[in-house]
Amino acid sequence: MLEELVVAIVSLNLLFSLWMVRILAQEIRNSTDELDKLLAGAIANLIEKGLGDIEPINPIQQAIAHMIQNNIGRSQGEVIEVKQARAADGKFS
Repeated sequence: MLEELVVAIVSLNLLFSLWMVRILAQEIRNSTDELDKLLAGAIANLIEKGLGDIEPINPIQQAIAHMIQNNIGRSQGEVIEVKQARAADGKFS
């Protein structure tokens, strides 16, 4: 009698768990569909209207960026070896 009751409770628990998984999967599917529609609307709105009023690039910053880009392509970086003389007691002279 007790074993049958345990089997019945476990079976009901299993059925309830499967039912809940089905409901959660359906809710996730609905949420992703809604999110997809919202993102599509936001992207379409962004393409239609643009980003809005954006502050133009500062000419000084643009010149500095251009200078950095030019210097990156040219120089490989030079290693300069500096020899420093030491006294007999190990101090630099």
